[in-house]
Amino acid sequence: MTAYLIKMILCSAVFYITYRLLLETAKMHTFNRVYLLGSLLLSFLIPLMTFSIQYSSFIPAEQAFSIPALAPKNEFGTVGNLDQEKGRSWSFLVTSYGLVTAFLLFRFLRNLHTIFSTAFSNPTIDYYSSKIVLINEDKTPHSFLKYMFIYRKDYPLIENEILVHEYAHIRQKHSCDVLFLELMQVFCWFNPFVFLYQRAVALNHEFLADDAVIKDFGNVSAYQHLLINKMSKVRTYSITSQFNYSITKKRLFMMSRAKSMKTILTRQVAVLAVLLFSVFLFSTKTIAQDSSMLPAPKSILVPSPQNGVAPAMLNEYEKIVNKARNEKGVPVFSKFSEADKSRLQTIYLSMSKEQQAKQEVLFTPSGAVLPRIVPTQEQIEAWKNEKVYGVWIDDKRVSNSKLASYKNTDFAQAYVSKLGKNTVNYGKHYYQVDLMTVAYYEAYRKDVLESPTKYYLAIRVASKQSKDGGNLR
Repeated sequence: MTAYLIKMILCSAVFYITYRLLLETAKMHTFNRVYLLGSLLLSFLIPLMTFSIQYSSFIPAEQAFSIPALAPKNEFGTVGNLDQEKGRSWSFLVTSYGLVTAFLLFRFLRNLHTIFSTAFSNPTIDYYSSKIVLINEDKTPHSFLKYMFIYRKDYPLIENEILVHEYAHIRQKHSCDVLFLELMQVFCWFNPFVFLYQRAVALNHEFLADDAVIKDFGNVSAYQHLLINKMSKVRTYSITSQFNYSITKKRLFMMSRAKSMKTILTRQVAVLAVLLFSVFLFSTKTIAQDSSMLPAPKSILVPSPQNGVAPAMLNEYEKIVNKARNEKGVPVFSKFSEADKSRLQTIYLSMSKEQQAKQEVLFTPSGAVLPRIVPTQEQIEAWKNEKVYGVWIDDKRVSNSKLASYKNTDFAQAYVSKLGKNTVNYGKHYYQVDLMTVAYYEAYRKDVLESPTKYYLAIRVASKQSKDGGNLR
């Protein structure tokens, strides 16, 4: 969750800075409106995107079948205390978040109540598809939804440009944008860029309404003078469209700025590039090893007598294999007892090469030492995601957060395997990461080199395209 929040805030920062640098003064206000709302929404969605990346560093066949031996000896050994501490921290954070959110939601609903009470308790006048509400407070004209709020003493003398400006806010449904951003502020108040987005959207709304006035009246200079005369009015409700001291100067500048279609097109293309880059940078990338690099069955060498075993032993071998089949008829590792594995190995090593080639269940030697594979720091960061990965270090299950105590160079061997749907931990995580620290790897390497050859059970998956009888898993 912490990683998601950081990515979300950084993503919104990139989008907002892009707007300020490329779009704010580009005089393409409709495009900017879509960009501001869309990019804010994307900043919440992009970190949720997940892409699977495969890497194909060569791994000998024996490594693939040594993975079951790396099962945790005590799955719940040290994880419990970490989970309890994490639970207390999250409880405090959730409570704090809830209190602040409740306060902001109350304030938002109170402001809405005030606006609607004002609209319903004062006389109104129809104006096209909107309603002018005559209020007693001496405030600048402002609008919200279909209501245009005007000081009743000013109404007889109100300029048509002001009415057209406020009606443009109503006609273009700017209040929907404001409500969306207010709700974003209520529930995502911890993201400081939401407040900056609110200011940017409010300013862009004024640009759009000013364009509507200029399109109707055509006299830019007269309208600019009118705005200057209105700058001394009192501020009104915070979530309504309004005139504002801080943005009037920018509005006056924007009115006299010329359009350049070439500049607009160039900036739009640049924005698209930023969006694509942000998807790559802030999305979640899961890393899985490419099993296609495993050697084919014909490359696995085991002792094999020339004459092989008698049919009775082949039948015994087949009966043991059949006991371990699932409902789909496929042998499953977990259904073989240690006694069955031992008996199967004895029979398999006595078979001829032709007999071995016909078996679904076979045995591969431990032979070579697993190669030294140092993961990248990016992989270490990805493996901290406990919803995707389960982590084992030195043959022990650990909390994903424990990876924060390690650098990538602390490990000398890494293997990532995808869990099947029938695996015990499937749903808790979807990939198993087995890591060896440098010291553990050196001890393992010494043990393998000094130990007699061991064999690991493997299962051949039938494949019509495979000339040698199938693939291993």
